[in-house]
Amino acid sequence: MKKATRRATSSTRALPFDVPPQIDRALKTAANKVGVVRDETRTVAKKVEKSVRNAATNVRKTGESIAKDPGSFVRGVVRDAKSNMETVRADVSREATRIADEVARRVTAVIEPVLENALHRLNVSTQKDMKALVTKVDALSRKMDKLHAPVRRPRARKAA
Repeated sequence: MKKATRRATSSTRALPFDVPPQIDRALKTAANKVGVVRDETRTVAKKVEKSVRNAATNVRKTGESIAKDPGSFVRGVVRDAKSNMETVRADVSREATRIADEVARRVTAVIEPVLENALHRLNVSTQKDMKALVTKVDALSRKMDKLHAPVRRPRARKAA
């Protein structure tokens, strides 16, 4: 109830000079918004205070637990570290494989044309050339088979 009384008294207090109605309304609106922000700030401050108290309580409990059995704490830290290490190892291995594949792809893209040109200059057939030749030989072979196929003669009819 105090809050409502304060607001009412502060907004109804008479000023020693005349204030235009628009400015008076704007001042009242601003005062109301400041009050809302103040109330929200108090609410947030209470929540933060509660969170800090809970965190402090948890830290105290954790400290007591560590003090009672430091070996268990160390084993937990080591277990977590091993787990993290395995995750990092798997990630690094996966990334290394990806990089190696990318490097191999790039090197192949650069080396193959150079090697093909060098073989061509030395008049050595490449795999591509050999495949083209095999295709041509197969086509010629089919044409030759058609040319040398036995000619079918029509049967002689029996005279009746």
